[in-house]
Amino acid sequence: MFRHLLPVAVAFAAGAAFAQSGAEPDDPAVEFLPPADLSVTVDDGLDSVRPGQVVTWILTIDNIGINGLSGVLLTSAPSGSLSHISWICDATMGSQCTASGFNAPNDSVTIASRGYVRYRITGTVGTNAEGTVGFSVSAAAPSGYIDTNPNNNHSTDIDVVVRDTIFANGFQR
Repeated sequence: MFRHLLPVAVAFAAGAAFAQSGAEPDDPAVEFLPPADLSVTVDDGLDSVRPGQVVTWILTIDNIGINGLSGVLLTSAPSGSLSHISWICDATMGSQCTASGFNAPNDSVTIASRGYVRYRITGTVGTNAEGTVGFSVSAAAPSGYIDTNPNNNHSTDIDVVVRDTIFANGFQR
């Protein structure tokens, strides 16, 4: 009888990960991983921005899972037309992040169960910006955990760049 089994990752309640062999010697091991559930949001509360405007985004990574997580990887990418980017971070009790920095935040953080880390990011819209500007962020559960809902681990905020055109022809009377 021909039988082919694929490796499977299974989530279980808090505890250590362990592997269990399949029923036959050639069967792959089934790996049981503890669950994680991260949720990411980023928003500046705006729909449009102007060239030269300083914009503030709030980026939050929530751990809505039952396990505290150490080594959550935050990656972020601002639009190329944003400059002078800086940030500060605060966290709930039992959670930890780098306190502040320059450029887009890319950080390895610890988030307590039901806790969060929150970044306040400021940047300046370039004077030649056109179209849209935005900020995109992602968070990844640490190795050894399986995120039960990876669809909410990414968020993007996009704003339309509005240029003043009232004096575009040079007449300023």
